[in-house]
Amino acid sequence: MAFTVIRTARPSPVWQESYVRIEKGQRLVIDAEGAWSPDLQNRTGWCGADGVPKTPAGDSYLLPGTNIGALIARVGSSIFAVGSRYDNPAPADGVIFLAMNENPNNNNQAGSLLAQIIIFDE
Repeated sequence: MAFTVIRTARPSPVWQESYVRIEKGQRLVIDAEGAWSPDLQNRTGWCGADGVPKTPAGDSYLLPGTNIGALIARVGSSIFAVGSRYDNPAPADGVIFLAMNENPNNNNQAGSLLAQIIIFDE
């Protein structure tokens, strides 16, 4: 049996609580769709949950090395890339938080994503 919820992810580097708790090792599936725009300074660049293609984030972003604007998640102290689809065991126990892979100092984002979170019984 599975538990499913849909949450709106705002285009922000601030962690957004999903109110969904998971245990380490449980199968976690997150499917995301929609369009949002990270703060690209002097230009607007819309993207989906996979972020801006071929634009890895630098050290000042929440998840360096993952595309700027990608959907990312945090469970406990584990931060991982979600993108448009994530289907893996949960890396830790805790509540799932979602965010845009963005520089915390940037604040000119737009759009939103719908994230379907599915947790399977062990």
